[in-house]
Amino acid sequence: MSIVGKMRHRVHLQSATNTTDTGGGLAQVWADVDKVYVSIEPKNGSESFRQGQIQDKTTHELTMRYRTDIDTKYRIKYGARLFNINHIKNIDERDRFLLLTCEEGVAV
Repeated sequence: MSIVGKMRHRVHLQSATNTTDTGGGLAQVWADVDKVYVSIEPKNGSESFRQGQIQDKTTHELTMRYRTDIDTKYRIKYGARLFNINHIKNIDERDRFLLLTCEEGVAV
């Protein structure tokens, strides 16, 4: 199956903005930038015990069409799942597809 055929998951590309809360502090709010189709492929996972709780972390590779307005400060939202972008690779340097290495289950 081709790369395009695997991109069947419609996701929200989100960016964070800081807003002032009622106490005068800053709060981070995520806003949708665009809806795009991606392929999602889980790569590995791990669990750790921190502060009395088990925390799991799963690494995924997401493939999407090339775009210039994305960086590691963005995240991907797929339903209730959130993927924090750690690395972006321009596949074959051809400006056709991007490979995003993301973590799910880790707070930013």
